[in-house]
Amino acid sequence: MDHKASTLRSSSAVFFSVTDVGRNGWWRYILGALLVKMVVLVASIVISTLMLQQSLGAVSEFVATHVDFMLLILGTWMLHVFLHRRPWRSLITTRQAISWQRIFQGAAVWGVIMLCSVGIESVLFPGRYVWSFDAQRWLLFSMLALLLTPIQCAAEEVFFRGYLLQAFGLISRHPLVAASLSSVLFTLPHLANPEVTSNGMLIMAAAYFTMGLFLALVALRDARLELSIGAHTANNFFLIVFFGYEDSPLPTSAIFTTQTYDPVFSLVSVVVSSWVFYAWFFHRAKWLTKRS
Repeated sequence: MDHKASTLRSSSAVFFSVTDVGRNGWWRYILGALLVKMVVLVASIVISTLMLQQSLGAVSEFVATHVDFMLLILGTWMLHVFLHRRPWRSLITTRQAISWQRIFQGAAVWGVIMLCSVGIESVLFPGRYVWSFDAQRWLLFSMLALLLTPIQCAAEEVFFRGYLLQAFGLISRHPLVAASLSSVLFTLPHLANPEVTSNGMLIMAAAYFTMGLFLALVALRDARLELSIGAHTANNFFLIVFFGYEDSPLPTSAIFTTQTYDPVFSLVSVVVSSWVFYAWFFHRAKWLTKRS
């Protein structure tokens, strides 16, 4: 279903229209979400326990933390196909095929924005990031991140911005309502991250909610998940490989590390970066047309 929707409302209508096909009663979404979370929880505990028993240290921990996401994307796929009787592709795109180019575009633009954000932070707060490069450890974690981070981020996007966002579209076709509801559910599991304890739940919840809302609105405006998957992947890969922080929920070996995570600057950065990313993809053409 190719389209060139020009507004958030019109593109959201296209995105939500995929639920017109298949079996999409509300009980199916409630049952589906509960089944996925239960299976992921039980299976990940078993598999993670077995992996952590291996004598690979941080490597085992890093891989074990990604087991949940492998199960999440597999479980969501099975629900979508067998419970809702819909094509797997409709979770990701309303087009005829998934656009890998769009994923890479989203990753590239978000990566550049993050580099600019860290550059500004380094100028405003000299010495905040310190050199922590360990060549052997960095190479190992970079390879693991290349393999596992796209799976992790695709799993979260498919579940929260695909499955749940389309489900909330059955409650309200208003993009802000559906996006906000999915972002609340995206925020809740992230409140278990260690940086929440260190920096305060309110400010961290605001940051997670803002990021979730941004990714949801991008998905709705583009009527597909490729840009969201790309931006999310670039964000997490960047934090693992280039600029990490000590309270990160993932054991990493970044080139630079900050001992002081600034939640206020982070929240402001997410808001500004999200606006820049959204404007670049969805308003740039209008600006260029006006200028010409």
